[in-house]
Amino acid sequence: MKLGNWGEDIAEKYLKNKGYLIIERNFRCRLGEIDIIAMDGAELVFIEVKTRQNQSYGLPCEAINAVKVRHIKRTAAYYAAIHAADDQDSRLDVIEILTKEGQAYLHHIENITG
Repeated sequence: MKLGNWGEDIAEKYLKNKGYLIIERNFRCRLGEIDIIAMDGAELVFIEVKTRQNQSYGLPCEAINAVKVRHIKRTAAYYAAIHAADDQDSRLDVIEILTKEGQAYLHHIENITG
């Protein structure tokens, strides 16, 4: 299993344990991709999952730059429009996962554009 898919599985399990309802995984369109789309109560949440095996290139969340955020926001807006959810409250979260000796360390950052 690829590292990214493994990380998304860990993130999905974590979110379900927190009470999130998973709507979709790996939504793709010509604008980009969103790893996980979920509901947190009445709020639609677009979640980017970043998984790393070491910190050679920094923390996983450091890969989320302004360009990446812009792509995710555009993709999220497109998703909301085609699912008639563009008037619904939404946010963008990041889940970073760092693995060490087979153990996953997860950090959930809510509303990164807030």
